[in-house]
Amino acid sequence: MSEQEFMKIASAIKTSYPTVKVLQDKPSMDIWYMMLSDLDYRICQNAVLELISTSKFPPTIAEIREKCSHLTSPEIKEWSEAWEEVQRSIGKYGMYQPQEALESFDELTRKCVNRIGYVNICTSENITADRANFRMIYETEAQRKRTENQLPLSLRTEKQRLIDSLVNDTIKQIGG
Repeated sequence: MSEQEFMKIASAIKTSYPTVKVLQDKPSMDIWYMMLSDLDYRICQNAVLELISTSKFPPTIAEIREKCSHLTSPEIKEWSEAWEEVQRSIGKYGMYQPQEALESFDELTRKCVNRIGYVNICTSENITADRANFRMIYETEAQRKRTENQLPLSLRTEKQRLIDSLVNDTIKQIGG
């Protein structure tokens, strides 16, 4: 989004909440622009208009990014839908075709099933405990994915660079 487009969004927010001191100085405008500039203008505008229409209080950067994320990222299904998929795959593929079963899942479901083990789920004697474990894993990973989807790309990239750097430093310390 360009600065001119951002100024239209900022103006809409300030105009919609005239008694609230939001985006009133250059440092505020700079941080808001920095945090929203990676968004597509039309998507951001739509998100802001929806938030203005439904909230008595001005939106925050996080609320705008969350709303934009809902519009641009694939919907993350509920854990129970994902668990039903796992159960259907057991009926379809059984324990002897784990690769085919895993390939039938979306990325998030596959990650969670791998944590427990597909064959372990197939041969479980306590499916209630496996279901509970799946739910905990899935909800944690889904929240992590939603948060990741909200972050600006530059922040995600920098975060990954820092993680990689820390991992490399740790490996160097262990190795020498």
